[in-house]
Amino acid sequence: MKPASPTISLSVASQQNQKPSHTRVVRVSAYSVATVLALLMTTATLPPLLADQSDRAVINAPISLMTAPIAGEMTRVSASVGQALSPGEAVAQIHNARIDRTTLIALDSKVEELRGSLLAARQKKDSDNAYVAALDIEIRRQVEQTLAKLDGEVAEARARLAAADAEGQSTQAVVRRQQDMVDRNNASIDLLRPTQHKLEAAQFDKDAQAAKLAQKLAELGAVKKNVFVGNDSNSLAVLTQKRRDLAFDAQRLAIEETQLSASLTSLQGLQASERKRLDSLTDARMQASHGGVVLSLGAAQGRHVSPGDSVATLVDCEQAFAVGIFSYRQAQDLAVGTSVRISAAGTTVPERGWVSEILPKTSDRTDQQYAVPFPQTERREMYVLVSLDPTSTPAANGTERAGLVAADGSQVARRTTPCSVGQWVTITRDNGWIPSASVAWKAVASGFTGPDAKAAWGVLASSATRAAQTASDLAVRGATSPEAKQMWGTVTGSVAQAADAVSNGVRQLVAKVSNPSPGVPGSAQAAPARQHSTENTH
Repeated sequence: MKPASPTISLSVASQQNQKPSHTRVVRVSAYSVATVLALLMTTATLPPLLADQSDRAVINAPISLMTAPIAGEMTRVSASVGQALSPGEAVAQIHNARIDRTTLIALDSKVEELRGSLLAARQKKDSDNAYVAALDIEIRRQVEQTLAKLDGEVAEARARLAAADAEGQSTQAVVRRQQDMVDRNNASIDLLRPTQHKLEAAQFDKDAQAAKLAQKLAELGAVKKNVFVGNDSNSLAVLTQKRRDLAFDAQRLAIEETQLSASLTSLQGLQASERKRLDSLTDARMQASHGGVVLSLGAAQGRHVSPGDSVATLVDCEQAFAVGIFSYRQAQDLAVGTSVRISAAGTTVPERGWVSEILPKTSDRTDQQYAVPFPQTERREMYVLVSLDPTSTPAANGTERAGLVAADGSQVARRTTPCSVGQWVTITRDNGWIPSASVAWKAVASGFTGPDAKAAWGVLASSATRAAQTASDLAVRGATSPEAKQMWGTVTGSVAQAADAVSNGVRQLVAKVSNPSPGVPGSAQAAPARQHSTENTH
């Protein structure tokens, strides 16, 4: 039976030796991968639920949007981004030269027309009043004359009545005497009848005089009451009627004057309002009513704007706050009033603050009231609003903090917006011990790639470069010195002798393998194995 080849035996032995090492490598790799996955799952699950720290936070502040009240050209923009404005300070000026004044022109024309009508009515009323006054004087004079005349006529009528009464009484006495004579048959009845007729005539004359006296007394009383009747008072009646007509016309004109005056006042109010409206549409001076810091400008000088276009956005830095996202499980630990620390990238001293409000969610309308939108939350997360402590800000913490900020140029460079609005920060609860996963990984990464690590690597690289340069210089100087040349000659001779000895030994070994000794058993099988070993060695 032919013996097994030594080459195959060595291969099998080497494979058996490699199996345990390969298994260990696979096991170690599996454990490493499992450990990394478990670490990643733990850092991704537990810190968001239990972390006392959140880097999903941003500095925010309420804003006030200033829009163009009219259409026109921006003639002046006096504010600039980052400028702090006091209440009432001017921001921009807008002028509109193309304004429609048709309504104002129509109102001006109507006002002038009413003024003319009012003036004419007032003058006519004054004229009527003057004419009425003149008529009153004339009527009074004629009334006085009429009263005097009527007084004389009344006195005359009374005298005639008295005369008629006296004549009647005389005739009655004659009739009574003649009646006695007739009764005694001393005279005829024919003598009595003419006397009786005369007595009746006297009685009728007395009644006529009494009626005439009553008429004159009635006329006198009517004249005293400004009632003019009869032929004698016809002129007074005409004057009184004319005076009454003029007085009514004056009253009508007074009413018309009142109406025209009210209409004129109303139109003048409309005219003033229209002029004020046109002035407000012609020139508009935009002011910061409550003050603030200019966050952005929406229009430049010389640009045409329409009503409602954004001109400037002001941010109230006095009410700046930080809003961060935490898990619902941290609601009790982050109750209102809890003290926290706020730190930003590149800063060395954190700011202080306290939790002012907790919101489960916000809306788009709420986001529009602030400089930047609130960060997006995920399931079972909440917003924590943190009020900043003004005594811990860099502007109000003394020379030490000012020196730190001045020494850290990157921190100053990052503050490109007023009161750091929009800057991402990290909120950490005081006495908290569970960090955020992202913050922890950033800290680990910064140990290798951070500013301190980069400085250390730079120092190490410069030291290595100087050491290599020094070694190279020493090697060059050593290689070119006489002692080195002698040493290199000795080494070269020794290497040549060693090479000759190795070459002779190899030739002798090849000769022995090619011509094996017959008395040595197994030499034929051992030669290939030694040759294989020699080949493997070389």
